Amino acid sequence: MISLAAAALLATGMRLVASHEYPDGAPPGFSGGFKEDSCTACHFSFDLNQSPGRVVIDGVPARFTPGEKYTLTVTLTRADMKRAGFQLTARFKDSGAQAGTLAPGSAEQSRVGVELSSGIQYANQKKAGASVSATDVRWTIEWTAPSGSAPVVFHASANAADGDGTTNGDYVYTASVESEPGACCVEHRQSPPGFLRQVFNMQQR
Repeated sequence: MISLAAAALLATGMRLVASHEYPDGAPPGFSGGFKEDSCTACHFSFDLNQSPGRVVIDGVPARFTPGEKYTLTVTLTRADMKRAGFQLTARFKDSGAQAGTLAPGSAEQSRVGVELSSGIQYANQKKAGASVSATDVRWTIEWTAPSGSAPVVFHASANAADGDGTTNGDYVYTASVESEPGACCVEHRQSPPGFLRQVFNMQQR
């Protein structure tokens, strides 16, 4: 049977966890994609994606080229936020496996970090990247596209916090964007049997 002292200590610990805003980035697993929770796992005062406010992912190519580097921008907008944070992932749509490589954007090393967990990269804000000076906050991430013929889906979860040091009174927003493999990858996947052999024979004539 648990003692009163132990119960009090446990309750105190739960309050400390519940009040933490993760200024250096949430733990991996809160991107809102592939059955993961979003920031609403802790910040649930309001409905998800409540207006006015939003998060968007810009810079995702309609079709990607393997090995090409793309600059992505996550923008969180809400007029009354005092602190801000995000988490972003890039995964193959069919398997949920890591797709390509994420890294902080140019001159963003002090504001953005990338953490690896169970083979998946999670881009998050760092403490410096949680500061707010306007009605929107932007973070840039560099994505190196993978090889393969499957579409890639990006998931982002973002928290527009009121800055009171607790999880109460914060607004959470989510977004997702897809990118298809480039024409070279699709053509290679769909080439009929014997096609390359026929081309080779024609070139030898």
